[in-house]
Formats: sequence, C-alpha cells, structure tokens
Amino acid sequence: MKAKILMLVLVLFLAGCATGSSNVQQVDRLESVGDDPRIVLMPPDIRYYLLTAGGVPEPNAEWTTAAQENFAEATLAYADSIGADLSIVHKDDLSPDEIRYETLHSAVGMTVLTHHFGMFKLPSKGTTFDWSLGPEISAVGEDHNADYALFVFYRDYQASGGRVAFAILAAAAGVGVNAGSEGGFASLVDLKTGDIVWFNVVSAGSGELRKKDGAATAVAKLFKNIPTSQATAE
Repeated sequence: MKAKILMLVLVLFLAGCATGSSNVQQVDRLESVGDDPRIVLMPPDIRYYLLTAGGVPEPNAEWTTAAQENFAEATLAYADSIGADLSIVHKDDLSPDEIRYETLHSAVGMTVLTHHFGMFKLPSKGTTFDWSLGPEISAVGEDHNADYALFVFYRDYQASGGRVAFAILAAAAGVGVNAGSEGGFASLVDLKTGDIVWFNVVSAGSGELRKKDGAATAVAKLFKNIPTSQATAE
C-alpha cells in the first residue's frame, strides 16, 4: 500500500514535469568550523519495481541492489569531481533513532513536492521554502563528525511486457495508462539546525541506475547545482 501511495504522488507530480529537474537552493556556500564542510550521504532510499499488467508494483530485489551499489559508486566519484568532502554512512552504522530519518525525509520530501512545487500551496508558507527535519538531527552530525547530511529518495517502476501491451491497447481506445515511471529527490540538510538548505527533484530520463554509466548520469542530474564550500565555490 505504501509503495502504491508513493508511486501515485510521484506519478502525479512528475507527469507535470516531463523531463528535467526542479531545484531550490537556500545557501550559496556550505560552512564548517573545520577546514572543509563534511557531508554524509545517508543510506539512499532507492527502490526498483516491476509494474505488472494490472498496475501492481512488485519489488525487485536484484534491480534494487544493483541500483544502490551503482548509485553509491557514482556519488563518490561525483563528489570527488566537485571537490566535496563526502562519505557514505551505511545502514548498519546508524542508530535506531538515526534510521527513522529515512522515513521522515521521504514524508517531508513528498510534502515538498505537493505543497511547494505542486498546485496545493500552504497558506502559512506561500512561496517560501521553509522545510526541516528537526533540530534533533544534530545528533547525526555529532555521531558522524559531519556538517551536512545528504538524503536521497528514488523510485523506478519498470513496465512488464503485459503492462506495455495493456497500455498500447488502452491508448488505442483513447485511455491513458501508466506504463512505468522514474524519478526522485535529494535534500541537503544542515545538521546544526535540521533545515533543508538545498532540494532537487528529477523526473523521467534521469538515468538508468541499474547500469554504471546510467547511474553516473542520474547522479549528475540529481546533484546538479548542489552548493559546495566557499573554497570550492571560489
């Protein structure tokens, strides 16, 4: 049920985006009390599904594992290319309190899609981008000696042969049917305050994470315009 809800939110939002990305940047440069700002990539919430003929998303563990591994490798390479001090935190190294931030980030991100980028604006926020994971997340910075945390949510729904055939028949009858989708979002969180200082959402055509070259393309699009340190920016 949760997978269906998340798919519906993504499909409805990404349908209006065609291809490309939407970006919000609250800061131009990252700051640190040390020499360079340290970023930790929290375990990316990346999942692949097979969309059956009836439109039911079935998790595919093999695709998901390949996508997660390629994404991690591509992210480290991209961080190195832009001079970012980034390390990856594995799920086994997180405390129970830290693990819950994956779910929290997913929920906040979906809210951002709906109420900031989408049509349903919140009167209390207007066009202001003011979103946070809460100040308690500062414990993550203390535990992992980091200034910022990078969160990733990504879903790919691959249509089965039966789903493609059904979509073709439906199209012939003048009815639109979802034949798969991909997309997600990333957030950079200030670990001193919990504020989201950078957010980017990408839609179809972002890159095929199951392949190394596709993962490199997807990472470059997902992290496009992510702020860096003052030294790097200059």
